[in-house]
Amino acid sequence: MPDKKPTLSIGIVGAGLGGLAAGISLARAGAAVIVLEATQELGEIGAGIQMFGNVSRFLIRTGVDAIIGDNLVQCDELRTWGQGMDSGNNLLGKIDVRKVVRDQGFPWWVVRRDHLHIGLAEGAKRYGVEIVTGFRVGKVEEHGRGEGVSLHSEKGVHRKFDLVVAADGIKSSMRRSVFPDLKPRATSNVAAYRCVVPYEEVFAKIPEARSRIGNTMDVWVGPGGYILLYPLTGGKELNVVTAFEQTRPVTELEDVDVREFRDHYKGWDPFILKVLDLVKETKRWPLLVMPPVKSWSNEDKNIVFMGDSIHGMQNHMAQGAATAMEDGIFLGRVISEVMRGTINLETAIHLYEKKRIPRAFHKQQSAFVNGKLYAVKGDEKIARDKGMDPELKAWDQSVMKPADLPPTYRSWAMFASPAMVPSILYYDAEGDADFAVDEWLMSQGDVDEVTLVSKGLREKWFSAIWDNGVERWRTAKQRKIKL
Repeated sequence: MPDKKPTLSIGIVGAGLGGLAAGISLARAGAAVIVLEATQELGEIGAGIQMFGNVSRFLIRTGVDAIIGDNLVQCDELRTWGQGMDSGNNLLGKIDVRKVVRDQGFPWWVVRRDHLHIGLAEGAKRYGVEIVTGFRVGKVEEHGRGEGVSLHSEKGVHRKFDLVVAADGIKSSMRRSVFPDLKPRATSNVAAYRCVVPYEEVFAKIPEARSRIGNTMDVWVGPGGYILLYPLTGGKELNVVTAFEQTRPVTELEDVDVREFRDHYKGWDPFILKVLDLVKETKRWPLLVMPPVKSWSNEDKNIVFMGDSIHGMQNHMAQGAATAMEDGIFLGRVISEVMRGTINLETAIHLYEKKRIPRAFHKQQSAFVNGKLYAVKGDEKIARDKGMDPELKAWDQSVMKPADLPPTYRSWAMFASPAMVPSILYYDAEGDADFAVDEWLMSQGDVDEVTLVSKGLREKWFSAIWDNGVERWRTAKQRKIKL
């Protein structure tokens, strides 16, 4: 173990949800963190976003949940409705959100993206992260392994860091500098539409809405696409997010005639059509995907990528922002061991890539498959709809609450099914990172024949206790406190 623990200056390019989560995690690790944002003011566009247990646990651990407060909403149930002339407008399935929360161990929240962004930004500041706006990267200057990276803004401002984290989204300028040939693409013709409507307006113009929707998530799945509704802002707003298969790939954010948007869903449930009539304007959002790559870092291992900048995915698993946040959380945990002197920076980046690259690729694939299942037609649609029968039967068996589903049941609505994707919804990025470090340490030395403990792990854990004791002794001596 080194006698002197290292210092580390880290620059994060991009103050989005992933970049701010990374800032919090890296600051908690003990690094000096500056977030560089291209725009003059912090902000986040889009409507609602879902926070499953894999990221809600981080919001709780860091106190960000308390900052956001009542704007975090937990629904009571998820209901799936079938659409189309071949199956009618019928209830296909119900998922008890309380059971999902019980199974994954942490809340399943829905929240406006801007409210989450404000909470993460305030949380980052409280952890000592400096946020600099108006810094649009114009030039990246790599000084070599161990020598850091300089970032030059378009306005001529210069910043140098030991490590740069690229969190600047699907149109990443950092990616163009390091991986100029790597570009996102549309892997299907599906595009998304998003809007927020005040509940006051919904209830005033659609009287039956009070009996049709409430503190619930409701998804209408039909041929060609789906519509998802859920409450936001403490139940004051209704989030409307839809997807539909176009006749061509969509690669840029596009203006759209709202009548064209509504025409996608002709013949669907009359109630949901009334809701869509309240949408005054929307845009057509591309669902771009980054092709998988073998490395998320530069050759010198002092620039590392995260989030949409390196693994953009379709939104059908509600895991795009969550995966970016996981990246930052994992990175912060392995960097914490760099700060303690347990491993070096190159090893930390190696472990980050080794664990996060396959996990992001797994999520990309699950999002694509889930989107396909939501949009199937004809016989495939009929078979899909019948596949949810166990959910309705489980509800019918109990008057007060739904009975547990058979242990063999797997919902095709993958994004909300812990039984189907426990590897996603049960995931703990900090725990995974900690084990990645331990696994690496165990591989670096022999196990003691008497104690059966590896030298690397012994040093890691004993040093933590020793460091705490030394720090306590130094503090006590400075303040003349008796131990």
